[in-house]
Amino acid sequence: MTEQNAALRTEQLGVSIKGRAILQDINLRLEKGRIYGLLGPNGAGKTTLLKVLLGIFPPSVGSVWFDDRNLYKQPDPKIIETIGSIIEYPGFYDNLTLSENIELHLRYLHRQQAKEVDDVLRKVGLYEHRHKLFSQTSLGMKQRLGIARAIAHSPRLLLLDEPTNGLDPYGIKEVREMLIQEVLRNGTTIVISSHMLSEINLMADDLIIMNQGKIIFESAFFKNTQEMHLYRLPTANTLQVEAIMDFSSHVLSKGPDVVEFISVLPPIEVRKHVLQLGANAQELEGYKLSLEDLYLKLLAKEYRYESAAAE
Repeated sequence: MTEQNAALRTEQLGVSIKGRAILQDINLRLEKGRIYGLLGPNGAGKTTLLKVLLGIFPPSVGSVWFDDRNLYKQPDPKIIETIGSIIEYPGFYDNLTLSENIELHLRYLHRQQAKEVDDVLRKVGLYEHRHKLFSQTSLGMKQRLGIARAIAHSPRLLLLDEPTNGLDPYGIKEVREMLIQEVLRNGTTIVISSHMLSEINLMADDLIIMNQGKIIFESAFFKNTQEMHLYRLPTANTLQVEAIMDFSSHVLSKGPDVVEFISVLPPIEVRKHVLQLGANAQELEGYKLSLEDLYLKLLAKEYRYESAAAE
């Protein structure tokens, strides 16, 4: 990706609280007009990362660049206003209607058009409830209103932390389709954190997996229409890891007996690469890999490392 096409980038980002590392060495390049799926177990650092990218949680080390401006060393309210977000529970005024809550948000941003309020409430399926007090709404309606506020000002960067919490399957589908339309219509860059692997699989262009404050997997090749494969090759084949990286997305492990790597290329293509490097392609094993399989394998690898370090 060229720097000109980068909506946001981070360099050596780190956050420590009371001597405990929350984020470590986060280097991201987020393209304009793409959806990034952010996955990881509880405590992985996903919410903290989103807060840093939003401009409300200064990092301990490193930098965040948005529109070629350092978000913390060159703060600009106008830049921050081009970011929309849902991070943790979306808060609103109980004694205001849904319309009034969105109107208030737009007024903060110096935008007061009634048409914008109606349009955004239609997008999230709340237009018919626009005169209802926030205190009278269900959990699912509150979550929809949070999404409405996040997109009301047509942000160029949208940061969403578990945006479909409390929604039924139909609501989840509506949100998914709406976010994809935001990308197509406005070229919005979206980072969406979720525990719902199936939803990430349906909407994300790129995949980021975190654990223990680090990015343990990042693939610009991940597509919901693309198959991923896990390959195993005996280490008797004298392939260097650097050579494998030319046709793989990620080297999962390199043990005394076998090297495991992940690729979106089909077996016939990977065998060609292995042959070209002078290795025995007949010993190559390939398996289709679902997103769930990939996620669990990566976490299992991390836990094995942690266990070994503790011994």
